[in-house]
Amino acid sequence: MTTLPERWLLDTNIWVFGLRRDQAFSACTQLLDRVGSFSAVIPLQVLKELNLALTEDEMRDFYRLINQYPEFIELSWQPVSIEIVKFYEGHGCRKGDAVIAAHAEASGIRIIVSENRQFLQTLKDLPVEIVSATEARLRLTSTSLD
Repeated sequence: MTTLPERWLLDTNIWVFGLRRDQAFSACTQLLDRVGSFSAVIPLQVLKELNLALTEDEMRDFYRLINQYPEFIELSWQPVSIEIVKFYEGHGCRKGDAVIAAHAEASGIRIIVSENRQFLQTLKDLPVEIVSATEARLRLTSTSLD
């Protein structure tokens, strides 16, 4: 029996640092290199933020990666309910982060990978867990050893 890879939502900063191969955030690059060991879900909010943050060439690299792994990278155009967004805003998330967390919850995703320290510190004891790229990479390493 084949086990499907875990679905993770990668925050905008993971894509930006990873696509730019930023040495200060090498775990982000390593995560993007491991797509297939996990499935990445990209909600509309992240896509909007990437369009603002990335250059044309970087966006081409982004779409090239999506096309390379269509079975492991999912673009999600589904809007989330405003009630869930308000719930996360009420727990200290900024608007964009609240939309991303709400999308993860509504999609049944339990893990958001982010380098956003505020995001990492805001959500505690909620249905969505926020982990850094380094923690996510370690999860992949420990899973492959099992």
